[in-house]
Amino acid sequence: MKFSTKDLPHIRGLLIMLALALVLGAVVVYVSDGVLAEAQQAKIVADREWSEARSKLERTKNEQEDLQGYYHQYQALVEQNVIGQERRLDWIEAIEKIRNQLNIFSVKYKLEPQETLNLGTNSLGNSFDLHRSNMTLNFSLLHEGQLLDFFDALTETKGMYLLESCSLTRNDVVRQLRFTPNIQAECSLGWITLNEKSQKVNK
Repeated sequence: MKFSTKDLPHIRGLLIMLALALVLGAVVVYVSDGVLAEAQQAKIVADREWSEARSKLERTKNEQEDLQGYYHQYQALVEQNVIGQERRLDWIEAIEKIRNQLNIFSVKYKLEPQETLNLGTNSLGNSFDLHRSNMTLNFSLLHEGQLLDFFDALTETKGMYLLESCSLTRNDVVRQLRFTPNIQAECSLGWITLNEKSQKVNK
């Protein structure tokens, strides 16, 4: 198809419409690209915020589980008379009760004044004071098994202790007698208690 200058007035409007369509198309493409870029950027931001929120929720959940675990441990120590004032009378009564149950000839004790141990600046040391009360026990025993049974039973009572040492001496002179102490034993241990910083300890 051929066009001459005579046809220009007839197709001028068509050319203008075509030019406008091309310009409009370019504008649409430009705007669409910009909207797409903004949408992609918004998605990236939303994904990042969602990831951060999910991580924060997970941390909060873990912290709650840790707190629950610490609470149960704390309550267990309170029930065992480890946290709070030392229970000297309870310790002595437990020793005498076990002695009677096991038919041990005698158990003599010496309980030292309570001392405070240094926990440093860790989280436990910032919240609690650690105390230790040293005790020496002297046994008159029929046989070694009574000593093992004694500390097995003492472990089941309330309180926390650390057994340091035991020395045994056999009485060869009377070992043939059935109802006479054959063994003398001396044991050293330390009773452990924790006190919260706000509490005062009676020395």
